[in-house]
Amino acid sequence: MLCKTALGSRKLTSKRDIILEAAALLFLKEGYGAASINKLISRIGGSKATVYAYFENKERLFEAVVENIVDEIPVFINDVQLDDVTLHDGLVAISERLLEIVTSPRHLALSRLVIAEADKFPEIGRIYYERAPHHICVVLTAFIKEQTSKEGFKIIRPQELVESFTGMVLHHQLFRQFCLDASPPTKREIRRIAVRNAGMLMAMINTASATRRP
Repeated sequence: MLCKTALGSRKLTSKRDIILEAAALLFLKEGYGAASINKLISRIGGSKATVYAYFENKERLFEAVVENIVDEIPVFINDVQLDDVTLHDGLVAISERLLEIVTSPRHLALSRLVIAEADKFPEIGRIYYERAPHHICVVLTAFIKEQTSKEGFKIIRPQELVESFTGMVLHHQLFRQFCLDASPPTKREIRRIAVRNAGMLMAMINTASATRRP
């Protein structure tokens, strides 16, 4: 889960890493406007000159923080073991990982931050989209194409199915967390939701199948 990458759970190997992680905690907690370089320095020590030696200004630091967190998402998605699994079991595994990610406190805070600041910083919106939702769709589409080919299906517009599926997996949970401040689902609940959603996508795939080899 993304929340495992919080400060203190991984080894920070450079001053730049330390600045990025401390700035991430600050931005995610307080938002862009309330966060300041002075508050950051009070957490990590040093001076403004040290921060500006790595990042030109607060804006560049903010963009680097978002990019650094978003880059964690492909790592967690690509880490799902999909070798020698059926289409259904692979969809369950991917669904579980997506639900773990989007309901983690770190990702929820990041999503709120990106939504709040994307108008002012359109680049972070682009980075978030390309490396999170879009990357997830690319991975899932490739998996479905490969598995359905093995199982004798030819799917019409697989990317559209994937977009519907990811929306089904993610959007309800995101809005539930955003609007109700609900507790994250338990592992058992995540498993149940993942199995249900995989079954629904399997039905969609069967409906969208153009041909099935004998």
